Amino acid sequence: MATLVLTNTMTLYGTAWTGTAPGPANPTVSGTITSTTDFSDHIKTVTMNLNVAMQDFTTFGDGGFVSQKPGLKGADISIEFNQDFAASTVDAVFGAAFLAGTLIYLDIKPTNSARGATNPSYVYACYVSQYPPIGQSVGDRAAVTVGFAVTGTYARLTS
Repeated sequence: MATLVLTNTMTLYGTAWTGTAPGPANPTVSGTITSTTDFSDHIKTVTMNLNVAMQDFTTFGDGGFVSQKPGLKGADISIEFNQDFAASTVDAVFGAAFLAGTLIYLDIKPTNSARGATNPSYVYACYVSQYPPIGQSVGDRAAVTVGFAVTGTYARLTS
């Protein structure tokens, strides 16, 4: 079993996609973000939560045990950034996307190497669902944790 210490995780952002984009009504995702911005040098933590709504199919014939099947899948992401108010950085990009309700694409890889079987890209179409631009005490590191609500299909791409 291979192990990994996350030291160079890559997170790309963009508003356009080549190929079949992740998102609503796109069952087979392929391609990549066009005109990407790499925010890796501002990111401290990335959390990707993939989930499924389990549906209860329990009957009297199940012998006193719950019987469930997977239903709709979803995801949400939170990324902790070192806050930056300069042009084209964290506040300008994600604050504006939050206010405008802009659909964005994220491509997150374990390392900054090329996408492949041992370095998959997790790709999402999402909206900024939470944006608290300032929220620290005097003397603290200026940080912001941005929440992203994933919409439609997301994928794990290896090529």
